[in-house]
Order: sequence, then C-alpha cells, then structure tokens
Amino acid sequence: MKRFCFAIAMLVALTVEVAAACPLKFPGSEVSRIGIYVENLSTGKIETSYNADMSFTPASVMKCITSATAQISLRPDFCFKTTVRPLGYIASGILHGDLLVTGSGDPTLGSRHFPDKEKFPAAVISYLRTIGVDSIQGDVIIDDTELPPIGISPFWLQEDIAWEYGAGLFGINYRDNSFPLTVRADGENETMSDQVEVVNRITRGKRGNVVAMRGYDSSVLTLYGTITSPSYTARYSMPSPSFTLYRHLLDALDGAGVAYGGAPSGATEKAAEPMVYRSPVRDEILRSLMVHSNNLFAEGMLRATVLEKPVNKRGIDDAVAAEIALWQQNGLCLDGCRWQDGCGLSPVQKLTPHCLGNVLSFMAKSGKSADYVGLFPRVGVEGTVRPLLAKTPLSGKLALKSGTMNSVVCYAGYKLDGNEKPTHVVVIMVNGFGCSASAVRKGVASYLLSRFN
Repeated sequence: MKRFCFAIAMLVALTVEVAAACPLKFPGSEVSRIGIYVENLSTGKIETSYNADMSFTPASVMKCITSATAQISLRPDFCFKTTVRPLGYIASGILHGDLLVTGSGDPTLGSRHFPDKEKFPAAVISYLRTIGVDSIQGDVIIDDTELPPIGISPFWLQEDIAWEYGAGLFGINYRDNSFPLTVRADGENETMSDQVEVVNRITRGKRGNVVAMRGYDSSVLTLYGTITSPSYTARYSMPSPSFTLYRHLLDALDGAGVAYGGAPSGATEKAAEPMVYRSPVRDEILRSLMVHSNNLFAEGMLRATVLEKPVNKRGIDDAVAAEIALWQQNGLCLDGCRWQDGCGLSPVQKLTPHCLGNVLSFMAKSGKSADYVGLFPRVGVEGTVRPLLAKTPLSGKLALKSGTMNSVVCYAGYKLDGNEKPTHVVVIMVNGFGCSASAVRKGVASYLLSRFN
C-alpha cells in the first residue's frame, strides 16, 4: 500500500514538473490552455506530448481532417458536375422549352480562386451555339435541390454567417457565395448588392470595429460599429447564390443576343445532349482550401463524401457522422473530440492534439503521403502561414495549416526534410489567451525555432 501511494505521489510530482515546463512562452502563457504534440515519423516516438489529450477548439486546423477524409473517400479525379439540360425541342434555332441548370454542390463554381477556369456563363453560351440555339422560348431554371436547403451548421454563430467566411453551402453555389460591398461612415453605400437590403449604421471612430448581422435566410444585412477611414469594403455572404447565378446567366444571354421568354414552359423531354461543366479535381480544390483556409471549399469537400447517398442523407450532420465513422474504422480514438463541421467555424467544436496528430501520422505513413503533405502551405512562403517564420532558417521547411478565431491560435502539419518529405508531425493548440494573437504567433515561432533549428 505504501509503495502504491509512493508511486501515485511520484506520478503527481512528475505531472506537475512537466506542466511547469511548457516549452511555449508568450505573455500570459502560464494561464492559457496550451497543447503540443510532436511525433518523429521515422521512429514513431512521441517526442513532445504536453496536454495532448486535453480538448481544444481547433478553428481551421479542422481542415486537416476534412482534407484527409476527402483524400481517402474520393478518387483523385473526383470533380463536381453542374449539368445544363435543354428541355423541350429545338427548331429553327429556337429552344421551345427551358434551360435547366442542375448543381451538385460545387463550391468552386465561378470562384475567384480559380481565375483561369472558363467562366460558367461563357461555357453555357458556347454550348447553346454548339447545339444551334439562339433563342429560348421559356426560361432558365436553376435546380439547387441536390443538397438539403439548410446550408450552414446549427453550431455556427449568427455573427459569423453574414461574412464571407460564414457562407452556407447549397446545391448551387456561385462566386464563393459572397459579394463585395463598400459602405461609408456617413450611412451611405458606395456599392450596392441585388442580394440584400443594407442597413448601414457605421460611424467614424478612432478604432475600427465592424459587426455584420444577417439572419439565416434573411435578405437584410445590418452593419454596426466604427471605421477609421471614410469608407470600408468587405465581402459578405449571399443569402441565395442560385438567384445570382440566374441573373448572371440572363445577362450572358442578353450579351450574346440570345432571346428568352422569362417564364418556365413546363417542358420535360430532352432536346439535346446535356452540357456537363466540371470543377477542378479533388486535390486542386483541397490545395486551395488549405492554402487560403477556405471554409466554403471545406464544407463542399466534406459534403462530397456523401453525394452518393439519398438527398435527405447529404446534410452536414450526415457528412460529419460519415467522417467520424471513417476514422473510427481506421482506429482513431475520438475521446475528448466533438466534430460539427468540415471547416472549424463552430466555436464549440473540439479536438485533442493527440487525435489530430494521429490523423497526420496516419496520412504521412499511408500511400497518400506525398499528395496529402502537398496540400499544406509552407511557412514563411504562402497562404495563411506566410508571415510565420518568414526570413528565418525554417522558412519553407514546415508545412502547416493555421487556425485562428477569438482566443484561439492553432497550427498543425509537418516538419520537412530537404526533399520535402515529412520527418515530424507537429500540432500546437492554444486557447483562452489574453494577449494578442500576434504575440501567441511570435511565441509559436520561437518554440519552433528552438525545437527544429
């Protein structure tokens, strides 16, 4: 009994000693929640494990798991398909019927992140010319029913869904489901949107702090707060991407001289072989979402893993459940974890550094290692981690995904060797800090330099 009590006492003492030796330092780090997991991939040894089984809000490092899930679940040549079907019959250049556009949840349709891809309206005009149509008796019909109508997670905050990063995912997505808007501090709007009614309550102040609010499925966008300059420009989420696509297609028809009736004809028979517009392939989308931390792309790629299911089983909850089942089948322990979306926007989502580290280790040791590691932005070089470790000996030598929200700074990825191969799994999660996020990032950079330089 004495030996047992002595062992317990030594274990407690060791735990206190380890806790007192947190290697990550920044102002207030002693009262912040910090988790670190570092694994040597060649030996399998866990070289650093500090609070590795504690639950943390991950923010955008959740995209590491979403991307891994997509690479496991989807073929390398996977792409989303948007189909254009002429319904009715064609005679003397007139489509006696409607043009039906059916989406499959493609988050990249019209995205500014793929500027070299042929624009969808231009592709539709080229297709109409190919099949000999210069007039549509009926209308353009947008079918966005391939995904459930609720495009956001119920765990996202209302204050987030008005901004571009909180845009929902629908059966039809267009132009990143967002629009730019410029407002002035005198209450006027320099640019307007045909999507929303803008209530501008922004004033001039010494500090910039803008709050945007729009209820889900609402067309009223209200802006509060102060700006330091005469005007302010930002991107906000579209309440109805299918409406914007419809308007842009009509503009394209007008520009091409293709007349249209403007009222659906009700035709159902096929007038010609459909046009299939394909998105970029799997890893092109995943690379963009990891480098730019694109929430819409993350939600789209997670939802792509359940597209083969019935429509009523393609919701965000269904995709998350399938993702959890996939990783449990691969032996991942989810103790202390709570998954709710693919992008990490939910503030009550939880991951442990150990769990995230195990996913990274699994992928690095799999046959998909090069493809997966290649998705991550290089520190000091690109994407959201471009400022981290820039102009230091580690610039370009770590491939990390960042995650940031209020009182959350996280990084996850790999240390690379000279041949761009991963040598270590690296997970750093910080929650509940009282200093600035930049101070935390500075502390992370110092830790990584001391650890790997």
